[in-house]
Amino acid sequence: MIAKPAEQTPLIADRAVDLLLRAGIPAAALQLIPGDGAIGRMLVEDPGIGGVLFTGSSAVAREIDGCLAGRTGPAEGPFLVAETGGVNALVVDSSSLPEQVVRDVLAAGFDSAGQRCSALRLLCLQEEIAETTLELLQAAMAELRVGDPADFATDLGPLIDAQARDAVEKHLEAMARAGHGIFRSPKSAPAASDDCTGAAAGLMCAPALVESERIEDIPGEIFGPVVHVLRFPADHMGELAERINGMGYGLTFGIHSRIDETVVALAGTVRAG
Repeated sequence: MIAKPAEQTPLIADRAVDLLLRAGIPAAALQLIPGDGAIGRMLVEDPGIGGVLFTGSSAVAREIDGCLAGRTGPAEGPFLVAETGGVNALVVDSSSLPEQVVRDVLAAGFDSAGQRCSALRLLCLQEEIAETTLELLQAAMAELRVGDPADFATDLGPLIDAQARDAVEKHLEAMARAGHGIFRSPKSAPAASDDCTGAAAGLMCAPALVESERIEDIPGEIFGPVVHVLRFPADHMGELAERINGMGYGLTFGIHSRIDETVVALAGTVRAG
């Protein structure tokens, strides 16, 4: 196994490999090769590589797939297992318990500053409970603290690099220009990064809710602390599920409902996992 981490994370990858080696994995069976995308491409193109396990964007996964498909070798060829995330949705109907919904949205959308392939990206609220749920959610978001992860009082740390931060901010600016309502708590604004020193201080990103009337307005996975909110009428649940499917693969899917039939219908329709 050759471990090739993202170019932004060589230190934590080195630590992980070191722990595995100290736990008894033979050094001949596990090697670490840090570097940028060029190093990754070199590995993928090497005929000695029998398979690739990849976590990252769909675009890069397609590049790896094409590269492996073009290689000569055994009849079965090299394999690819790619985990690429997606626009993960949570559907909430009027039978749900708002406090539980808020708790789960905070964890699913904003833990790790939204930097997880499994993070919540699309919150679908039934119209009858949308306003109340959003009021509770916004109040809870106002208590979140953005700052140094070494401080136990911190809820959200920095994004991984300036490119990631800029991508989130540009998305929010574009959605605002298009007329979408955006909520960002003043308490958790980037100014809270005064607690953080060095390069990380400029990478803080306040968590955001973005209201949208159509799923199609969401351009794809936004890798950061951003949750898009869509209100839907109760009798459009089936159509909603199909529109979620229309966005493409979702790694995770959540349901908040106390109606068994709703849970079974949604879980059986939405393609995720």
